[in-house]
Amino acid sequence: MLEKEASTEIESILSEARERASEVVARAREDAEGLVAGRQRQAEAQRNAALVRARSSAQLEASSLQLRAQHQGVEAVFGEARKRLEQLLDDSDAYPPVLAKLLAEALEGLDADRVEAVVVNPDDEDAARKAVKDAKLAVEVETSGDVRGGVRLRLKGSNTVLNSLFQRLEVLQSELASEVSEALFGASKER
Repeated sequence: MLEKEASTEIESILSEARERASEVVARAREDAEGLVAGRQRQAEAQRNAALVRARSSAQLEASSLQLRAQHQGVEAVFGEARKRLEQLLDDSDAYPPVLAKLLAEALEGLDADRVEAVVVNPDDEDAARKAVKDAKLAVEVETSGDVRGGVRLRLKGSNTVLNSLFQRLEVLQSELASEVSEALFGASKER
């Protein structure tokens, strides 16, 4: 009987131990699954953050390359404009009327008595003398290597008026850069 009682007691203890072991194993499984799920979420979040950073970096680099290409394209257009202005200066038939027009524009709004001299590039001296004569100005024509593609009027006092093709291009370049960029790159976006 003692043996039977002991056997029943052992069976009861073993049953209780199995139950507890089953509970511990179930809790351990839940904890392990929770840890795995948490690490998966963390890894997914890190992966997504890395993708966002990579996309942002790629977009920034693409924008930078596009801006650089646009700047180079605009610079090339204005470089070509300068080249064509140089060609115009070398054209002995086409340039003298342009020089006369630049002189007339520089004189607009000025009292002719205030003009002391017309300063031009040494290459333009003959054309300038003719333009001054045609404009009925009684002033000297002087030359200076720093005047290219236009005229500089030296006025009484210390003022001057510069009207040159290159100066105009420089002034207009900042104003026209966006329009040139739109003409070059805006049309390609629509295609």
